[in-house]
Amino acid sequence: MSIIHVTQIKNYITNLFEGKIDLTDQSEAVADQKMNFFLTRSLTAYAIHYLGQVNPELAAASITDGSDDNGIDAIHYDERNKTLYIVQSKWIHDGNSEPSNGDVKKFLTGIRDLFNLRFDVFNEKVRKLKDKITQAVLDANTNFEIILVYTGLQLSEHSTRDIEDFLNDVNDASEVCSVTVLNQAKLHESLRAGVTGDPINIQIGLKEWGKKSSPFEAFYGQVNANQIAEWWGNHGKKLFAKNLRELIGETDINKDIRKTLEEEPEKFWYFNNGITIVCKSIKKSALGAGDNAFGNFVCEDISVVNGAQTVGTIGRYSIEKNDLDNVYVPVRIISLEEANEEFGKDITKNNNKQNKIENRDFVSLDPQQNRIQTELAIEGIKYNVMRSEVTIREDKAFDLVESTTALACASGRVPLVVQLKREVGKLWENIEKAPYIQIFNPGVSGLYLWNCVQLQRIIEKEIQGISNKSDGRDYSVAVHGNRIISHLVFQEIDPNKLRNPNFNLDEVSEHICANNLVQKNYDYLNQFLNDYYPNAVIPTLFKNLSKCQDLVKKINVAKLS
Repeated sequence: MSIIHVTQIKNYITNLFEGKIDLTDQSEAVADQKMNFFLTRSLTAYAIHYLGQVNPELAAASITDGSDDNGIDAIHYDERNKTLYIVQSKWIHDGNSEPSNGDVKKFLTGIRDLFNLRFDVFNEKVRKLKDKITQAVLDANTNFEIILVYTGLQLSEHSTRDIEDFLNDVNDASEVCSVTVLNQAKLHESLRAGVTGDPINIQIGLKEWGKKSSPFEAFYGQVNANQIAEWWGNHGKKLFAKNLRELIGETDINKDIRKTLEEEPEKFWYFNNGITIVCKSIKKSALGAGDNAFGNFVCEDISVVNGAQTVGTIGRYSIEKNDLDNVYVPVRIISLEEANEEFGKDITKNNNKQNKIENRDFVSLDPQQNRIQTELAIEGIKYNVMRSEVTIREDKAFDLVESTTALACASGRVPLVVQLKREVGKLWENIEKAPYIQIFNPGVSGLYLWNCVQLQRIIEKEIQGISNKSDGRDYSVAVHGNRIISHLVFQEIDPNKLRNPNFNLDEVSEHICANNLVQKNYDYLNQFLNDYYPNAVIPTLFKNLSKCQDLVKKINVAKLS
């Protein structure tokens, strides 16, 4: 059936992208070569069109294929959902072979170069996207979707292992990158499933279900996570077409969901807020008609309007592990059959607008924070502990994020600095335990905190100056290594001086500038990164504790020699 499937895929993408693919660089190619480039690039664009849910014109415009593409055939940044799509494609005419291991290795190397902002090794098509790629790479909330699409059947063991090794390296500190392999079977299935926007119709099995009859019909109950994983596998992000936020990449919430799946699956129902689904209509089948222990519901034109993080995390977890039998999720299914269009929109809005309680919201309960706030207020300095929509950072005002950053960098503890870079929210997770009490404790006075904040501001200004005149990997080191640089500078000026009531900020600032302390420590960091971690993905490296500890140790030894 391979050749039939390949022919159907060819006909589909030809109809979809004819006249939209740029082939000006192949004007001298013979007809067969030109057709091969068209099919390969159309396949690339289709992957973006299908997985990124963008129109064919935008998908075609994302193509970077050509000489010096470094193995990357397309790049598309979805700013709304903070997802960077990176694609390599191979058109295999007979449908039986596979991408070569060399091509896969080149692709993975190209992605590393992209993550390290090495634009000098890419062609003009990629360099035109420099600003968007840089924005994506430097944003801690970006999710990277790596796509390998080809019209063959299998992927070699060597290529599969290379991809797994790449993911283990890039996701070493946090899960920011995922790989989707669209082979011939999955491509053909995507055509059969109706990728042009056909409604999603599914059957949902509800355990211990209940019903609300008015004013609009709805059902609720428990759904086994294996069902949810199947929804994700079949439909992906199309499930969230009507959601305001969709899937937002790796967040504290997602990591907590995953942690429960791994460590306490039987408690998932108790810990999770659940999923809300709207649909055009609901019909209960005859299965389980006698009681409400279990019911099977046929749902037409569904959309997950709340719980995208739950669905996506379960879906991705299921790809790696297959132990979801004991995981149940609370689910509501609301029928819009008797409702007007506005009611459906209201469900979506109201299910997504509730304020989420964050770790930092509990920090205001800490008496140490109240004490520090009072001490600073007496000095005419405003310290904003509680979360608000407006961040106030002025000459005499700062907030909890700024205070946590300054104290962590001044602490002398590399684990706190790395955690700061990974997820600042984890530092506030429990106000009665480490790491929180290592940062905020009775030994931290308002004066000391304010001095740390002011010094941190000076250091950050110097780092900004370095990044402004840097490019590529050097720029990435300045931006992602900023907390380690601050840590190194704080240690050079001895943070204990900041506890002295007679501390002179101007004097220390002049010392930092006169001795180029920020530039010197940046240079050390850059040098040892190039010497010992030349192929590391910079954004990930600074979230890795062992590597950061190793770098700091080597730099401190070098300073003494």
